[in-house]
Amino acid sequence: MQLVLPALTFRTPHGRLDLAATADYARRAARTWASLFILSGTTTGGHLDSEADRAAVVELWAETIGVERLTACCWTSADITHATATGVVPMVVLRALASDADALALLADLPRPSYLFSHPEFSPTTLTPALATAARTAGVLPAAAKVSKVPPATITALHQATGPDFTLWDGTARHIAASLTAGAHGIVTAPLSHLPEPFPPAHIDQLQAAIDTAQHHLDTQHSRDARTAALFTMATTAQRTART
Repeated sequence: MQLVLPALTFRTPHGRLDLAATADYARRAARTWASLFILSGTTTGGHLDSEADRAAVVELWAETIGVERLTACCWTSADITHATATGVVPMVVLRALASDADALALLADLPRPSYLFSHPEFSPTTLTPALATAARTAGVLPAAAKVSKVPPATITALHQATGPDFTLWDGTARHIAASLTAGAHGIVTAPLSHLPEPFPPAHIDQLQAAIDTAQHHLDTQHSRDARTAALFTMATTAQRTART
């Protein structure tokens, strides 16, 4: 089971990147058993940041913990170019694509390796079993994908369509066992982005319990901004606990 965490990016009260706090957070993240950290994803509002800020985040994490456990959520072609030049695998967002033909054209132009970020909020065309089959047939299937808002049955169909060399991450962690049984190689879980102390072990039941506890708290918040703020509050509390 692979555990993928969307990373938080800390900012000062004036809105500038807080490089010291983010580096400290990156070091704490590296001490967990998580397989991969997604930089500049939706959890931390990466799609609203400037290209310069997203590039700075990639460089900070690469310098702090190395590139082996990083992927950079890429919202523009400049993001893709920068991530690749830094040695970080790009996780390219399927964004505003009108058709599978448009998606296949995008996939054909991606560097290798690349990952995909598929979410219906950002594109009416998402990674479906049909698109995965077409991409595999055309030889443009990337190395992995995070898929969101899909049921376990679709996970199974995507696993069958993409083949044995493709890594599939379920974008929800509300039912880890079902996701893995369906064919996902791992889960992406924003509720653990605050890096709780102690961090839950790599045991499905204990991991699910920790995620559910954090998710229940986040579900009491009534907007995305409120949930994000709650994550940062939890992260700050966990950071103080780690220092004591």
